[in-house]
Amino acid sequence: MNRNDKKSFYRYSDSASERELESKLIQLQSLLLKLKQPETIADAEWMAREISLELEARRPTI
Repeated sequence: MNRNDKKSFYRYSDSASERELESKLIQLQSLLLKLKQPETIADAEWMAREISLELEARRPTI
């Protein structure tokens, strides 16, 4: 994943709703089971981790 791809991903994650992010995370997790190329797996894992962090940051703290 190049620098521009990551910028695009961050723009998406900033503007997406929590529901959209949760859906994308589920899709990525199921896709990870099918991937074979190490670079592609690393990119998908990175995206899943970043989405998880974004969802965690959006949760209200009590």
